[in-house]
Order: sequence, then structure tokens, then C-alpha cells
Amino acid sequence: MALLEVKDITVRFGGIVALDGLSFDIEKGQIAGLIGPNGAGKTTMFNVVSRIYDPTEGSVTYDGENLLAIAPHGICRKGVYRTFQNLALWPGMSVIENVMVGKHSKSKQNFLTSAFRVGLGKEEKDLREAAYAALNEVGLTDVAFHPAQGLPYGTMKRIELARALIGEPQLLMLDEPASGLTHSEVDDLGELLKTLRDRHNLTMLLVEHHMAMVMGVSDNVVVLDFGKKIAEGTPKEIQENPAVIEAYLGGGI
Repeated sequence: MALLEVKDITVRFGGIVALDGLSFDIEKGQIAGLIGPNGAGKTTMFNVVSRIYDPTEGSVTYDGENLLAIAPHGICRKGVYRTFQNLALWPGMSVIENVMVGKHSKSKQNFLTSAFRVGLGKEEKDLREAAYAALNEVGLTDVAFHPAQGLPYGTMKRIELARALIGEPQLLMLDEPASGLTHSEVDDLGELLKTLRDRHNLTMLLVEHHMAMVMGVSDNVVVLDFGKKIAEGTPKEIQENPAVIEAYLGGGI
């Protein structure tokens, strides 16, 4: 059964067509790659699923529910989480505090209980423990109490991943998680993503320019060019597709 169904999505910004009738499904437990040249519409698709953009036409169904009917602030409660192409951390906060923010949507606190600090201490303790466990999964417990500012770029990318994990996602969308990483860091990240998928029964949608990683971790790959889908299939099928080679891969991977 498909966890995410994208059907005939079109997004127009004035006279510019960013996505043109895009359709694809992601099965539960899959890692799906979404690739294409710069400006192909990949991040626009991410922004539709994460409810930043409303499409001009089309539908998005998530776990049998109309995702487009959910308010942007409500998608985390449905299990949809994302990371960002550009880092979105609070540099003045510690690493563990940055991760704790990822579970804010699951808080049982409200205005009154927060004002009178009812149950606040226990929830804070549980949240800190969950954040530490998420950091352990991405190998970052040694910097848990360091300021986020000034840490290596690859480390900050993993902090974002831990922040998404703490929210207990079903669908995890990763926007260029390997950008700025060294070759060894990219290899390690690919193995980590597969491990996390298996351990937490995650479904992942991955936008990435690092083709070796996309082909190494993805079960299915969707290729965009100028907002249209030009190919979809297994990594092997995509690597051998003439339209993909012509439009994006420049003669091979």
C-alpha cells in the first residue's frame, strides 16, 4: 500500500510552471529518490508535501488521508517530518536543545499547565532523554551539550536528522542531506539512512544531487526535468534510461 500518493500536481508561480502534472507513489518502508537538474521542481514538490505551497492543481494523499486538507502546523502530528537544504538550527542553543524542538508537536502542555508548571518537569526530563537517544542513533552524544554554533557542517546535518527522528516520523523527507559532506561522510550517511529506515520502519523521500548515494540507498527513483516526470523506476532502470542520461546524468553515473 502506498503511504504517499502524488497525483497530477501542478504548481504555477505567475507564468512559471514549477511542476507540471507530476504523479508518483511511495510504498510504505521505501526509500524513494527524487532527482533532477537545478530548477527541475524537486524542492517545490517537497514544499507541497510539507504544506508550504498549495498546488494549483492535483492531489496528495498520505496514509489514506487528503494531505492538502491538513494545516501546515498539523502535518508533524500526522508523522510527516523534513530536513532542509539549508541548515535550520538555532546556533545559540545546545545540540540537545535543538533536537528537543523536534518533538514540540507531541507535547501534552497547554497554556494553563505551562503557566502553572503542571507536569512540566517530568515532560522536560522525558524529552531530554528522547533527544539524547536520537543523538545516540546518529552518533553525536559526545556533542550533545555543546552549542550548535561552530560545529562541522556534517555534524550539523546529523543534528537535523536527529531532530526529525525524535518526532517519531512515518514519512521523513530529506532535502539534500549529503550536500557539503566529504566522500566518506556521504558513504556513512547512506548506511545510516538504510539502518534508520529498517530500525524505525520509516518511509523516506530523498532529494539529493549525490547520485552514487541516491542509487545506493533508493528502492525507487523519480526523475524530474523542467517540472515534469521524465522517468521512474529502480536505480538500475534509471541509470540505463536514455532520457535521464540526456537530461541529467550527462552520459552516465
